Amino acid sequence: MERVIIIGTGVFGLSTAEHIRQRWPETRLSVISQPSRLAPSDDISKIIRVDYNNLERMTEAVETQRQWNSNKFSKLKRSIGRIVIYEEDDLVTLQKINNAREGHGLQKRQQGDSKLMRDIFGTTMAPESLTYVSAWDDSIVDWETCMFDARARAKETCTDSGGTFYESGVAALVKDEARITALILKNGEKIEAGSAQVVLAVGPWLAQVLTESAIPLPPKGRSPVATGLFSYAIQLNEEQVKEFSNRPMVSHSGKADFLPPARGSVGKLTWIHPFTNLRGSTLSLVEDLSNSALARLHMHEAIRWAREYLPSLRGARITSITSFWDGVTETQDPIIARHPQFGNLVCAAGGSFNRAKDLPTIGDTVADVLSGEPVSDRYSWEPKTKYSHRDHSHLVGRGDFATLEEKAQQYVQNLFHDLWSDIRSFTSTMLIVGFHAPS
Repeated sequence: MERVIIIGTGVFGLSTAEHIRQRWPETRLSVISQPSRLAPSDDISKIIRVDYNNLERMTEAVETQRQWNSNKFSKLKRSIGRIVIYEEDDLVTLQKINNAREGHGLQKRQQGDSKLMRDIFGTTMAPESLTYVSAWDDSIVDWETCMFDARARAKETCTDSGGTFYESGVAALVKDEARITALILKNGEKIEAGSAQVVLAVGPWLAQVLTESAIPLPPKGRSPVATGLFSYAIQLNEEQVKEFSNRPMVSHSGKADFLPPARGSVGKLTWIHPFTNLRGSTLSLVEDLSNSALARLHMHEAIRWAREYLPSLRGARITSITSFWDGVTETQDPIIARHPQFGNLVCAAGGSFNRAKDLPTIGDTVADVLSGEPVSDRYSWEPKTKYSHRDHSHLVGRGDFATLEEKAQQYVQNLFHDLWSDIRSFTSTMLIVGFHAPS
C-alpha cells in the first residue's frame, strides 16, 4: 500500500495510523488533524472495562484490556475498579453480562446492596432498593496524556514515511464517479487524493462531511447520528484527592458516571441523558451547547445525584461544562467499511460513546478493510444479518435538543432561585462556570 490519508485524529484515526505503521512501514502516511473539545476522544479520563452484554463484543474488550495491560499502555492507567449501580429494569443487562463472562471463563459479577458503597465511601445515602456490583478489574486512563502521546506518534510516523501531518480540518471531499480525487482543507489547502486510500474517521461529523461533499450516506441505522451529552469537570480539594486516589469509579446505569482524577486534582461527573440536535432537519449537527439551559439543568441533576451517592464530594468545585458528541449507530456497532460508490474511501466512525477503550485495537480492523480482508459483519456498510443488540442502550438519544432546551428554559426560569439554593446547599464553595444567578 503506497499511500494512505487519514482524516481525523480521534480514536479511530490514531489507532489506524499506528496499525498502518506496524503493518506497512513503507506506506506514505498523511494525517489531517483538527482536535475538538466537543469530541469524546478529547477528554481527561476514560474507563477500561470488559463487561458487555454480548459475547462477540466482550471478546474484543478482553483483547483490548490485554493490550492496555501491556508495557506500551500500562503507564497510562490505574486499576482502581468501578462500582456499577443497576436499576431493576437493567438487571437483565447484568444477566447477559454474566452469561458473556461465563463464556470467557470469567467469574460472574456478584450482586450486592448499598453496603458496598458504605464500605468503600463511608457516608452515602445510596438507596437500598438498587443493585450494586463491584467491577474490581476496571481501570481509569489518563486520557489527555494518552491522546497527546498518540498524536505525537502519528505526527512522527507521517514525517518518517514522507507524508504530512496537516493541522487543519477537512472542509470537503472532491470526487469523480468512482474515487475521491482531492481533499479541501478548512485552511483552503487542496490535497491530491486520487492515488491514495482515504480513511474518513471524523467521529460525530461523518454524516456532515459526507453530506457537504454530496456523497451518499450509509444506510439508515448504519449512519452514525451525532448525539450529545454533558460532562462536568470537578476540582477536588487536597483532602478529597487523597480520599479518592485509590477509590473506585462509580457508574449508575443510565444516570451518571463519576471518575476521580486520573492525574492531578480534576475528576469528572457525566450526566447520561443523550440527545440529538436536528434543528428541523434530518441531520443531527455537532454544536457547543455548554451554555444552554439544558446543560445547567443536567448539572443540577448531576449535583443532586452526587449529593445522594457521594456526599464526600462536598466542597468540590465544578470548573467547566463540556458538550461532548459522538456518532451513534442504531446497534451501537461502528461502521468500518469501504464506501460502495468510491473505491478508495473507507468510513470508520460510530464509536457510540463506548469505543475509546479500543484505541490499541480498532485500527487493526480498519487496516483489514484497507487490505481487503474480511471483518465482522457488524461493521459492514449494510450487514447481512439484522442485529438488535446495543452495548449501551442508555446512550442512544432520548430526545432532540430543541424540545429539551425549551423545557429546560421553562424549568430554570420558574425555579431558578430554588435551583441556586439547592446547588449552594451542596457546597458553599462550589463554583459553577457559565451558571449565573439572575439579577
